Amino acid sequence: MLRLPHRLFILAYFAAILAVTVLSLIPQPQLDAPDGTDKALHLLAYGVIAGCGGLGFARWDHRIFAGTTAIGIGVFLEVAQGAWAGRNGSVADALSNMAGVALGLIVAYGVLKLWERLYPAGNAA
Repeated sequence: MLRLPHRLFILAYFAAILAVTVLSLIPQPQLDAPDGTDKALHLLAYGVIAGCGGLGFARWDHRIFAGTTAIGIGVFLEVAQGAWAGRNGSVADALSNMAGVALGLIVAYGVLKLWERLYPAGNAA
């Protein structure tokens, strides 16, 4: 049975940061998508990053640091997109990134509390 927190989520945290960084800096594809899809994708991507950090790191100060780092990377990437040919940065995207981080950490907290309730003895089944 999987133990939480688990190092596999730390690997996923760094992989998600790498994937988001690459996807943020390649030329933006032209897609016919409903309004708000971009913001939802930012929310989801940064939620995954923070959720993985929340489920991977053992201490809450490390989890908060992982989330704060994700916010910093998100803001940096939005500024970089503003200077990058073929991309545009946006304050709304940065705010969506921050909301995603908060949501990811909240979900990780809920999962960890549920896990503790289901498997109280040593966090394993």
